[in-house]
Amino acid sequence: TRRLSRLVRKMLDLSRLQSAEYVTAQEQFDISEVMLRVLVSLETKVNAKHLDVDTQLPEDPVEVWGDPDAITQICYNLLDNAIKFSYEESTLGISIVTRAGKAYVSVRNQGDTIPPEELPLVFDRFHKTDHSRSEDRDGVGLGLYIVKTILNNHKENITVTSQDGVTEFTFTLT
Repeated sequence: TRRLSRLVRKMLDLSRLQSAEYVTAQEQFDISEVMLRVLVSLETKVNAKHLDVDTQLPEDPVEVWGDPDAITQICYNLLDNAIKFSYEESTLGISIVTRAGKAYVSVRNQGDTIPPEELPLVFDRFHKTDHSRSEDRDGVGLGLYIVKTILNNHKENITVTSQDGVTEFTFTLT
């Protein structure tokens, strides 16, 4: 019942994100602060897996344009996935780099890598790799699709690499 309820909520969120009249509220905010707030909200999950957190954030605020609530959802989905698929007692990495008018926000974890043939599919609706089906019974396969949809609405990009036990998602913000 809980899984079905989560699925319905996510589908309603998706419907709202995809509707023609959905326009993101563009405002300036500090992406470093958003990322750290989301990390703190996930502290219990980080501690449960005994993860070290390696943050590489600029000392000064990184002001970006976008919908802070939607970007918070992106940070939450990416960090939650990174924690979920991290090996116990490994390192969770968060970094923000700025160049050429863009912020590049990265979340990386150490765990089983995503097979190369699965990488192009991870942002598809309802896509779950075989590995995640066995360990992530609570997921519905919409988290990364929502991330991609929000970034598309912001006219931004996201990439993923997964090799040698390290998976890293990097998205851009103006």
